[in-house]
Amino acid sequence: MRKTLALAIAFTITAAVAGAQKVMMPSQTNNPNIKISPVSAEEQALASAKRIKRDEALKLVAANKAVFVDVRSLDSFNRKHIKGAVSIPGSQLPSRMREVPPGKMAITYCACVEEHTAARAVLQMKSRGNTNAAALIGGWNEWVALGLPTEGRK
Repeated sequence: MRKTLALAIAFTITAAVAGAQKVMMPSQTNNPNIKISPVSAEEQALASAKRIKRDEALKLVAANKAVFVDVRSLDSFNRKHIKGAVSIPGSQLPSRMREVPPGKMAITYCACVEEHTAARAVLQMKSRGNTNAAALIGGWNEWVALGLPTEGRK
């Protein structure tokens, strides 16, 4: 009885491991047992949004050629935000785009790991004629982790 139970458990574990599927990019494997999921249209669009490195963003803001646009919620902005940033939550961006100073690059940021909300904002701006926008690489979380200037409630 114990042998049968041990064999059943071993078979179940082996089947589960063999049936497990990982999502990978086509270039990462030639293994036929690994399922490759196509990238969605939204992921492709988000990946196409212009990004900007922190150092370049800081230079543009210091030269008065750009402004940080916080696309997080107003509550998050009020707690703390990048010093000098303007708050235009992503859901309000279409109706408030004119608040981005004319002639300046809009550097959007959010607290997403892959800047998805900031990238969405860049794409929304682009679709409405403002091509001078880019999502901050690393966004809010990296900014805070590096101890860069913030303001708001302590």
